[in-house]
Amino acid sequence: MGYYARDDFFNNPELLERSGQILKGNVTLDWMKLDVESAKCRPADNRRGLTFDDLNVGSYAWDAIPEKIRHNYSMAPRGAVLPPGLPHLGYDINRKSEVWSNNGPALYEESKARHWIPSREVPWDAVEQVGHSEEFERGLAQLYTDLTAMATVLGDIPSKWVWRINQEFVELKMWQCTQMFDAAQLADVFRKRAIAGGTGLGRDHAPLGELAKTVFDSGTYPCASASTHLLLCGLMQILLRHVGAVSENAADETIARFGMQDVSRSLAYGIGHMKYLLAERPHETTSLSGHLDEAENATVGLLASPIFISTLALLTAGSREGAASGVPQVIALYRRFADEHAARREAAGIPSSESPLEAFVQQLEA
Repeated sequence: MGYYARDDFFNNPELLERSGQILKGNVTLDWMKLDVESAKCRPADNRRGLTFDDLNVGSYAWDAIPEKIRHNYSMAPRGAVLPPGLPHLGYDINRKSEVWSNNGPALYEESKARHWIPSREVPWDAVEQVGHSEEFERGLAQLYTDLTAMATVLGDIPSKWVWRINQEFVELKMWQCTQMFDAAQLADVFRKRAIAGGTGLGRDHAPLGELAKTVFDSGTYPCASASTHLLLCGLMQILLRHVGAVSENAADETIARFGMQDVSRSLAYGIGHMKYLLAERPHETTSLSGHLDEAENATVGLLASPIFISTLALLTAGSREGAASGVPQVIALYRRFADEHAARREAAGIPSSESPLEAFVQQLEA
């Protein structure tokens, strides 16, 4: 990429002269003579309003985006006139297949339509009558502490990559913005719930940090997308489902329901993204499979850690004394997670013949 020195606009006599003439009333409107496509878009469904789908027409459509962007590296919205001399903003992710999923625009619209407000929609008064022991509450606080860290990673990944993605993929970038907001909201509500229960936050632990680091240090956006959306979101989904099943408190049930709703969108994007990418660039399968195996290995470290498995056993059994009896159910939970993850990999086109996660669960079952 070439380097262009910044213009010294204040000391540009030609610019100052032009602005002076305009201030004297010599207004020029040559910019109105544009050779652009006209489009009168209206909502296909008035109840839903004007959506991205309704604007998917002509040169404004995402269907018209080429696989490799070579004409626009500015912040101009797709379809705008691009005069000579626009600055290069340094986008280095310019392939559509690197980021695109055909369900991305719809997921953006759904994220807006199904937005929820935890500070009001979670029945926080229910935490005053939790209906379970302090030990169970301590277990919940530990799991919510872990979920807070996971949600933080879920928000950090799109924020790490979105500024590098070409502005032509505007619908995708807006979807990533909703991902960041949803993840921030999840981290917020998990942390609030852990503190509000009276026992305080739990402890961080190295295996969870290793998983987060593996995901965050992904070398490419496709690898980051695969480990974040197929694996991390899948883990969050099954943990939230478990919280909703074991806790009879209305606050936990509400958080679990809305939380699963939010991470499920990211799961859907991840599968769609991998399918689109591999249809265009099937040779990427090898790198994606290797990265997912590495992320699965880090996940095994978390699932096998004493603090994590004992937390789930306590919550499953309902008490500290009965925690040992909850271990078989935790293993069954891990089995469901492994099966669902394998199904997601298969659906995305990234099967694995030597899955570390599957091998680990088989060892536990044996």
